[in-house]
Amino acid sequence: MKERNTKQKSLILSALRSVKTHPTADGVHAMLINTCPDISLATVYRNLNRLAESGIIRRISVNNSPDRFDGDTSPHYHLCCDGCGRFEDYFFNDVNDALKRNIENESGFSIARQETVFYGLCPNCKNKNLQ
Repeated sequence: MKERNTKQKSLILSALRSVKTHPTADGVHAMLINTCPDISLATVYRNLNRLAESGIIRRISVNNSPDRFDGDTSPHYHLCCDGCGRFEDYFFNDVNDALKRNIENESGFSIARQETVFYGLCPNCKNKNLQ
């Protein structure tokens, strides 16, 4: 069966891949409403869910907040500020690859992906707390 809303799904994916802000479904909807006024929030949710389930995008569950979505599916971590809600990518290095290999060796698991969010204070919020 052919999926519906191919144009809308394409617009959603394009919008998500054009930003590094990891928007919520509401945020994606707000990004599209001017260029596609007939797109509903339900359509955005439905298509984000389908894209995430198929692995085309990444869904990120955040404590006490709506899920965020990431158009970049390359391996990386996320940083979330408890103060202002800033959310950004952190691309890891070879040390983290070694950690993955160690976990695989010790557990017997074959790790296909990981979802890691580090919570704390961004530099701006940290400086505000020091003042």
